[in-house]
Amino acid sequence: MVTIPAPHHGSWGPSAPGSGAALDHRARSGLRRAMYVVRGVLGALFAAELVLPEADPERVRSLLVDLGHLDAAAPPAEHRTALVSFQRATGIPAHGVADGRTVSELVKAARELWELRDLGLAAR
Repeated sequence: MVTIPAPHHGSWGPSAPGSGAALDHRARSGLRRAMYVVRGVLGALFAAELVLPEADPERVRSLLVDLGHLDAAAPPAEHRTALVSFQRATGIPAHGVADGRTVSELVKAARELWELRDLGLAAR
């Protein structure tokens, strides 16, 4: 009995090195990996509250005081109200929780204020 090899023309068969099918498979595999990375990055950017834990309450209070959303002598009961006020002012969801997105915005606003103060453009 003699076996005659037949060329494989489907995606299920082996492909010769350097053939179009092998290159196509590698391109799809690379694209798939790139999309996985992009999805992770976008997820982290737009869902920071799912990635970052809630911040230290004392640090959040300090930032709110620096930014003028909370009086330094305010009782703890007013901290949530001040946090909601800050969230509304920056256009992020106002739920009163110091999640990742809120803390990122707090730090960003505080850094901007500190830079303006260093330049003499903002009141101390």
